[in-house]
Amino acid sequence: MSGKSALGGRVSDMDLRLLRVFREVVRAGGLAPAEVALNISRSTISLHLSDLEARLGMQLCLRSRGRSDFKLTPEGEALYQAIGDLDGHLAAFKSQVNAIQSQLTGSLRIVMPDDALEMPQLDLPTTIARLRQRAPQLQLDVQLAAPQELELEILAGRADVGINPLHSHRPGLEYQPLFQHQSRLYCGRQHPLASTPEVSEELLTEQELAAPSHAVLSGAAHLYRLFTRKSTANHMAARLAMLLSGRFVGFLPEYLAERYVGSGQLVALCPERFHYQIQNAATYKRSAAEHPAVQLFLKALIIHP
Repeated sequence: MSGKSALGGRVSDMDLRLLRVFREVVRAGGLAPAEVALNISRSTISLHLSDLEARLGMQLCLRSRGRSDFKLTPEGEALYQAIGDLDGHLAAFKSQVNAIQSQLTGSLRIVMPDDALEMPQLDLPTTIARLRQRAPQLQLDVQLAAPQELELEILAGRADVGINPLHSHRPGLEYQPLFQHQSRLYCGRQHPLASTPEVSEELLTEQELAAPSHAVLSGAAHLYRLFTRKSTANHMAARLAMLLSGRFVGFLPEYLAERYVGSGQLVALCPERFHYQIQNAATYKRSAAEHPAVQLFLKALIIHP
């Protein structure tokens, strides 16, 4: 390779992207394990590394298809150390910029489920009031989304932070556990099973289930699989309406069903058998973990045990 460096002049966004790819490959210990962290294919990672080596005019690593054969060259070791120094300088720069600001400005995009106000553990109005008091010039953009949409909104950069049921851990996202709640099986008072004293599991699972259109928790999947007839809705409010129609059975959080059970509009079915627990979490991009507005929102959250 040529000894001439392509980074001798202005560092471009492409250069920074290639350096980031190299850093993640080194941290992961090879191309294959870096696929998850970078969310790109091994062949694309290899092309990026080759491009970086060509731009720098030096060989950075000896690589093969496996993790054990991945090894840095002396030049690669030196570059990795330099990237660490660069990360430190960027962190210091962010801290200096944050210190210059006497109060937060800009915007914070928050996304959450449509039943967030019903969650007794989450005091959303007080959280918003605290956030506004601490950052009066921060513009808020509050959106509602179904669980499967919420994480995608954050990953796509259309939202900064969200509160949602924790279904799985997506690469690139951070999760801060907040509280848990129980979900149980219900039907409306007009449903034939609402007035049946003792419902057998066989009869119960013959009913049509109002199910979420997204993948359910692994700990609840066995219950959903018992029902062969299903209709779907992507939002909790829509599934609640389906149950109140008296034509479906379905799982709802206890906090959402409570007042409808109290008024006789919903009836719990086999509560000792058909129930599961959900962990809720604050979710944000890993790269936004130190974002001042995101940190302020997490600190402002009012969570009741």
